[in-house]
Amino acid sequence: MVKYKRILVKFSGEAFGQKGGKIDLNSVGQIVLELKKLRQDGVKVAVVSGGGNVSRWKDAGKGNRVAVDYKGMNGTLQNVGALEAALKKAGVPVSVYVSFSINSKYPHYSYAKAKKDYESGKIVIFAGGTGYPFFTTDTAAVSKSLEMGAEIFIKSTKVSGLYTADPIKNPQAKLIKKISYKKLVSDQLKVIDSVAVSLAWENKLPIRIIKWEQGNVVKAVKGENLGSLVS
Repeated sequence: MVKYKRILVKFSGEAFGQKGGKIDLNSVGQIVLELKKLRQDGVKVAVVSGGGNVSRWKDAGKGNRVAVDYKGMNGTLQNVGALEAALKKAGVPVSVYVSFSINSKYPHYSYAKAKKDYESGKIVIFAGGTGYPFFTTDTAAVSKSLEMGAEIFIKSTKVSGLYTADPIKNPQAKLIKKISYKKLVSDQLKVIDSVAVSLAWENKLPIRIIKWEQGNVVKAVKGENLGSLVS
């Protein structure tokens, strides 16, 4: 039995391959298996892809912020293209929409069309983030979660949840299993964008932050207490 019937899951760019490298088709295949299982369980699924394997301002830290952000937004198209192709090969119905500011072979986002596809059971993928610089794909994911009427936003990332400090830099950092929107923002914890959290807070959308490993998204959808819950 699943706990959530309507979700949006964001896969970080690193789920598709290492920064600066080629897309790892084996990794994409693991994502496909996860999405296929969710659909078989009757879950309506929307997906947002990060672009951190291509470009991320947090990693660059210098240069032209607008240019870096646009490079990252366009980078999501590489990930989405690989995922769409793999889903189609696996026989999974899928549709892709891109932000208005991004040019691609995919149609620009239409709320009516995307919502219809979502309700029909297609995997709906949103590419290009918000389409604007200075906003992260986390913010895009929360926005699209709200538009699709998702019950929860699952952020599937490279760490096991929200920590008191960066666990990669500080081995003494402790996992926070549950936290309020307010405390996350006030403590300036960085694994998720504070703008995204504020938007979720205003609309009472719960956020589950988990590590991307095969099976973890399905476990989270079934209600297992993985990672961190922001509510």
